[in-house]
Amino acid sequence: MLTFAVALKHKGIPVPEIGKKLTIKTGQHAGKNPSVASLYPALAEAEEAAADDGLPQRPKPVRIRWPGEPLTPEKIDLRVRLQSQPRPTAEIRS
Repeated sequence: MLTFAVALKHKGIPVPEIGKKLTIKTGQHAGKNPSVASLYPALAEAEEAAADDGLPQRPKPVRIRWPGEPLTPEKIDLRVRLQSQPRPTAEIRS
């Protein structure tokens, strides 16, 4: 629920509107909307935690290349750079 609320806030939706879109699933207040007063600290804590690790909330979508589809110059350059990286040598067991 909190991840959805953070995503809505990043889209620019006001916190009171976010509260109306959320529903508490368990506990004494199950089925009700969370209060705006409880959303502000929860959103602040979630954003602070996300800022600490530097990772985005959601992974970046990528498009997988279909067989036979031509490579773009950027993808060719990336392929060359990745293939030219030194590889760790495997230990040979005797």
